[in-house]
Amino acid sequence: MRLVSLSPNRGLGAALRAGFDAAQGEWIATLDADLTFEPSALKEMLAAARTQDADLVSGSPFLRPGDLKEVPWSRRLPSLMLNALYRGVFGLAPTSYTPIMRLYRADFLRKLPLRSDGFEINAEIAARTLLEGGRIAEVPVALLTRTSGTSKLHRGRELLRHAALIARLLAGR
Repeated sequence: MRLVSLSPNRGLGAALRAGFDAAQGEWIATLDADLTFEPSALKEMLAAARTQDADLVSGSPFLRPGDLKEVPWSRRLPSLMLNALYRGVFGLAPTSYTPIMRLYRADFLRKLPLRSDGFEINAEIAARTLLEGGRIAEVPVALLTRTSGTSKLHRGRELLRHAALIARLLAGR
């Protein structure tokens, strides 16, 4: 494990890109610090990456009934809508474009021209993986409720960022 510090706070996308640059090894994993996804799922994700020769493995709360049951509708509905929008624009697979619970093949990830600074970085990585011919696998992972702290996500700003990202990705085709 390596600590990477950014000052001032430049957003989740900038933090992830800095972490990707500093990471070593064949695989890079990402998950929320608030543990709304179980870290133990990484073992199953690595197995899926190897058996399916995937470049990205996403932990998806949309694959198994009940994996969103702890999440309030005020959080669930925007996520369902954004993921449906990305599936409509970029393809029905994967089921989850926005969650951060991911495992990446490091050499493939580093070739992606990532630009996002906010929470939309996860959708950008998934869409660019598809656009670059990468292979995506998914494993069912429950999304849990936050037990401490508060989210830094601002819905209005993030919706605008997602709209700008989709426009950028479509223009780059």
